[in-house]
Amino acid sequence: MNEPRCRAWTIAALLIALPAALLIACAVGTVPLPAAGVLRALAGAAGLGAPDGGLGDVGQTILWNVRLPRVILAALVGGGLAVVGAALQSVFRNPMADSGLLGVGPGAALGAVLAVHLGWAARVFLALPLSAFVGAMVATLAVYGLSRLAGRTTLSGLLLTGLAVSALASAGTSILLVASDEFRVKAVLFWLAGGLEGRGWAHVESAAVLIVLGVLTLMALSRVLDVLALGETEAQALGLPVTVARLGILAAAAAIAGAATAAAGSVPFVGLIAAHALRPLVGPRGRHLLPATFLAGALLVVLADLGARTLDLRIELPLGSLTSVVGAPYFLLALRGARERE
Repeated sequence: MNEPRCRAWTIAALLIALPAALLIACAVGTVPLPAAGVLRALAGAAGLGAPDGGLGDVGQTILWNVRLPRVILAALVGGGLAVVGAALQSVFRNPMADSGLLGVGPGAALGAVLAVHLGWAARVFLALPLSAFVGAMVATLAVYGLSRLAGRTTLSGLLLTGLAVSALASAGTSILLVASDEFRVKAVLFWLAGGLEGRGWAHVESAAVLIVLGVLTLMALSRVLDVLALGETEAQALGLPVTVARLGILAAAAAIAGAATAAAGSVPFVGLIAAHALRPLVGPRGRHLLPATFLAGALLVVLADLGARTLDLRIELPLGSLTSVVGAPYFLLALRGARERE
């Protein structure tokens, strides 16, 4: 199958699979809702039918106040992290780059945990996402700067630097965990494990601004990403201000990762899986890859969150642990393939 046809089929499959997953996630839970009723309720909210869809008061409350905001937030977090992964892979010219592996996720988590520990999150409006953004940006710049000290960024140098920065950020998070007051420990543990329990419309609204704006910015810079993927020398020969372009892309990536981490905690491997798996199917060009990875990342996290709250009805499993269960083996297989190609 040629590339345009393969790309069209892949995007079409994602456009069908994601709404289906969203519907299933809204319907399935400790209190199951009929999928037809959920569809009718959503149609009714759009003025296309009865407002309640036959769900009743309890069903309406569960759908609109519990399930729907959580599912939408899962899609935003997954799509945003996937786009960050695709963008970082172009900036670093490395298909193994990911926000978690490059320290962006752990850095954002450290910033968010610091805001919780110091009490800023409870006293200052938007302190949590802003602190996560600062942490993500500092980690990104640290990895980028340190990996460039020896010259050309290599696969092994990039991964080792990212792991070192991630370990340092995780150590800081652990220290804050030990030093935190008991009533704040649960909030700190949330950033370590990741999850969407208790998330509502307020969290959707605060996260959506940075995630949507960041994703749209990266999509608008898709041609810049394509040029950067050619290499620094080629990009400069084409007249691209490489340093400014990289810093702008890294800032947008840090904003997305910071907002996603502020909303859902640590959710690793999403960017690696989505971007790495889709590149052979839709091609490397940003205008095709970024929208496809957004859909794939959203699908992955929606399904992972569905599993987190339904695999064991007694407790809710950590979302980040489930994405790691899928992502870690995939990363090892992809890394082995990359080493064989080198």
